[in-house]
Amino acid sequence: MTTATLPAQPSFLKKNLFFGVTISTLLVIAIMAFSFGVHMYNIESIGDANAYYTAAVKSMLQSWSNFFFIAAEPGGSVTVDKPPLGLWIEAVFAYFLGVSGFSVSLPNILAGVFGIPLLYSMVKKYMGELAGLVAAFVMAITPVFVATNRNNTMDGLLVFFLLLAAWAFIKATESGKLTWLLLGAFIVGLGFNIKMLQAFLPLPAFYALYFFGSKEGWLRKIINLGIATVLLVAVSLSWAVVVDLGSRGLTSVHWFQR
Repeated sequence: MTTATLPAQPSFLKKNLFFGVTISTLLVIAIMAFSFGVHMYNIESIGDANAYYTAAVKSMLQSWSNFFFIAAEPGGSVTVDKPPLGLWIEAVFAYFLGVSGFSVSLPNILAGVFGIPLLYSMVKKYMGELAGLVAAFVMAITPVFVATNRNNTMDGLLVFFLLLAAWAFIKATESGKLTWLLLGAFIVGLGFNIKMLQAFLPLPAFYALYFFGSKEGWLRKIINLGIATVLLVAVSLSWAVVVDLGSRGLTSVHWFQR
């Protein structure tokens, strides 16, 4: 991968204004501020957001057990239909801000806003500042991007994690280092613990990027991808395995007590 064939860029975007801050940097900050404003406009209209997950967050704050097992109701008799990470993050925000549609949606809003510089930096590296700014602005004004972030169904968090994973896989492809590849696999595994198999949708593209783009030998790339896959599976299934082992242990205790 190389940046040697960048298209011609408007020189004023690279102009250093102060302390290394360029015009393009200020424009990215402006796009982030605009995006935050769009997300916050008439925010009270979301009400309780997705009431099912908002109620779950309220239940999760009743006890550590409810929190870990993402209890859908205060009695902790049943969990919700999602893995824990996104709801854990929402519960932390709700703990400090109080349970409301706004507090549980705020993590997704912030994830959407901070995903903008991530996308900009990745596009800029290979297409230049102007293309990066266009990509960032288009994402910021895409209606479905704003609508899904103004909710607590964890889509905003998932997209942010996958953008981070894309950045890590690009670094792995550029450097050929296993560390970056493992980081990308780890982040995708975290994404699985936000919305399960949806996190795996870009995985073939991530693997193909590394496999065909890295300068490492073919055998080394296959081995590295194998190691990364083991880590990916381990992180993805970590919570589910702990929960399953815990439930088996409780069942055994109940049986023994009989």
